[in-house]
Amino acid sequence: MKRIIIILPTYVLFFMAPDIISACATCYGAPDAQATMGMNWAIITLLGVTGGVLGGMIKTIISIWKKTKKFQQLNN
Repeated sequence: MKRIIIILPTYVLFFMAPDIISACATCYGAPDAQATMGMNWAIITLLGVTGGVLGGMIKTIISIWKKTKKFQQLNN
């Protein structure tokens, strides 16, 4: 019930007054502005770091899986 009380005014505000909750100047501003370009590079950097970490985790899991499979074959 508390969740509905919190979320309902947000939806009402969104549908009744969309001008009030428009994007900020950085997100909705001119594409050639320095702040917009900086934000774009920040997003690209974060995607690269996240992709690298997730890729490393996947590589580690695959490596452990292969070693486990090889160990099981040697012990059978």
